[in-house]
Amino acid sequence: MKSSLQYPSKRNSIRLSLTSLLFLCFGLVSCGPPHESAHDHDDGEVHNDHHNDDHDEHDDDHHDGEHMEDDHDDGAHDEADKEHQDHGDDTVSVSDEVLREFGIVFAEAGPGILHEEVILPGEIQFNREKMAFVSPQYAGTVKKIAARLADAIKEGQVLATLESTETLLAFEIKAPFGGTVVGYDITPGETVQAGESLFTVADLSTVWADLRVYQRDLNKINKGQRVVIVDGHDGPTFTGEISYIAPTIDEHTRTGLARVVVNNESGDWRPGQFITGNVFLEGHEEEVVVPRSAILPHEGQTVVFVKTADGFEPRPVLLGHGDALSVAIEDGLVPGEIYVERNAISLKAEMSKGSFGGHAGHVH
Repeated sequence: MKSSLQYPSKRNSIRLSLTSLLFLCFGLVSCGPPHESAHDHDDGEVHNDHHNDDHDEHDDDHHDGEHMEDDHDDGAHDEADKEHQDHGDDTVSVSDEVLREFGIVFAEAGPGILHEEVILPGEIQFNREKMAFVSPQYAGTVKKIAARLADAIKEGQVLATLESTETLLAFEIKAPFGGTVVGYDITPGETVQAGESLFTVADLSTVWADLRVYQRDLNKINKGQRVVIVDGHDGPTFTGEISYIAPTIDEHTRTGLARVVVNNESGDWRPGQFITGNVFLEGHEEEVVVPRSAILPHEGQTVVFVKTADGFEPRPVLLGHGDALSVAIEDGLVPGEIYVERNAISLKAEMSKGSFGGHAGHVH
């Protein structure tokens, strides 16, 4: 039996060898010489280095330009900051005309007297020396009413006309002095008796401030002492002196009475109004004292507007001891400096606006 395996002939072996040689040569030609690939890689690196050098030079120029611009900007900012500091952040400069228009008053910082004080509660009352109860001289019937409650009247003005119940003749009731009708108890057609009060007239140009004096303070209070009357609700104040001290103690309140006559031409004080009275006692001198009207809050600080070469600046100050009218300055204001004593609030208001709206002044 013949085997199923077949062995290649000699001719076929030679043919396979030649084919393998051709394939090997073709592969070497396609891959190329090794030194050529390295050369190409080196050229690429040189190209990249050249590109990076250009980029670095460009970056250096760019950074140098930025530094030059920054230096220039810093110089400009420094000059602007210096000019701003020279003029002061909050200094306000105004003309004399504007100062007069605002009613701004100056004062020179210096020593002053501060007083110990006693604060007393009280009430505004009618000045009973200038108050009248108007009544008819005869019994009669009311025919005509010529004045009503709260009317302002003049001395001798007719308040009402009545008819006598005895003679049936008409007669008039007249005001004893000028003032205001503060009481009114009359109706048309009613019959009234002689001496019955129909009108209460009061001259309100002055009123009484009656202060209650506690027993512990009785020995401190004397006639002639200076008193500041305050209404307690950010209203008006009045400075006067004690004109009367009651010789007795009220049996219900166990307090004494001290009275101050208050000028009421403005009509700010009304009978029945609760008040406090700051009575000044002993005084002592402080190096720098300013009125409370000069003290203002500004941006979280307590300030006084001080006059400088550039205008007026809100100077922060440290407050010391004070009384109802004045306060000592412990730091921030020295003797001889000129400050705004009154109406400094006008400067603060205009400073907050940033301009004077057409006035001659300006804000730095």
